[in-house]
Amino acid sequence: MLITLTQNSINLGDLHLSINNKEIVEKFKSVFKLKDLPIAFFYTDNPPQDVYKPKAKSIENLPCIIQFLNGVRKGRTLVLGKESRNLCPGGLAYLGFKKIFPGLEYFLSTGIRDKEGNLVIEGERFKKTPEIARELYGNIPYRKSPAKYAVFMPLDKVNNEIYKPSLVIFFVNMDQLSGLIQLTHYDLTNNRTVIGYGSGCSSIVTEPLDELEKSETPRAVVGMLTDILSRGHIKRDEATFTVGYKRLLQLYENIEGSFIELEAWKKIQNRNKIN
Repeated sequence: MLITLTQNSINLGDLHLSINNKEIVEKFKSVFKLKDLPIAFFYTDNPPQDVYKPKAKSIENLPCIIQFLNGVRKGRTLVLGKESRNLCPGGLAYLGFKKIFPGLEYFLSTGIRDKEGNLVIEGERFKKTPEIARELYGNIPYRKSPAKYAVFMPLDKVNNEIYKPSLVIFFVNMDQLSGLIQLTHYDLTNNRTVIGYGSGCSSIVTEPLDELEKSETPRAVVGMLTDILSRGHIKRDEATFTVGYKRLLQLYENIEGSFIELEAWKKIQNRNKIN
């Protein structure tokens, strides 16, 4: 696979179709000792048919999208869209399928009260006041979905003749995260990573997509650190690392000749061996 690289861009041209995602996944699994598959994210009007469709047990139970990604990490494909029911409305908003529901600033802070002042929904207390919360989600780059469906699919299952991944999401421990961050800084001098500041789903989709729009070399987003509720659905030493697909191909090309080949990284590898 030959990819034309420059300091600030990557030119795939017609080579997009010849890229072997399975080889890329195997390489990253090998050098970072990944237990779970990297996840490709993209929008499409023609979703794959071989998918699982998670269902909530009741209308009162609005599960977090992060819960369902645990299945994707093990090889399944998840498709979400406007018709997805009984899921977290905030998550569907971050994916671009719903509008932000009224009163979100109170839900994130002090809670929602009725006209008599009685507390009807306890707030998450992530923000001290509704005003601070309103400013936070006012800065998050919400956008309407460009297609009918959002797809989370193991990267090694993506056929580039049919789909074009936008993002790749890694669920990693701290050793693996440190290596991925270091690799993103291997070929560029300026800061190439940022910590996601929104919800779990915002940090793995919404904010990384915004990076794609803002820069030819978008920064990777480290996620799942600021949403306490979402963190309850992953292991205590885990975080996420989301990078644009094209940028991932640069990282893949940069593995050879980098610190990955040296003894310091091999010591880290050895303590992350998959049993």
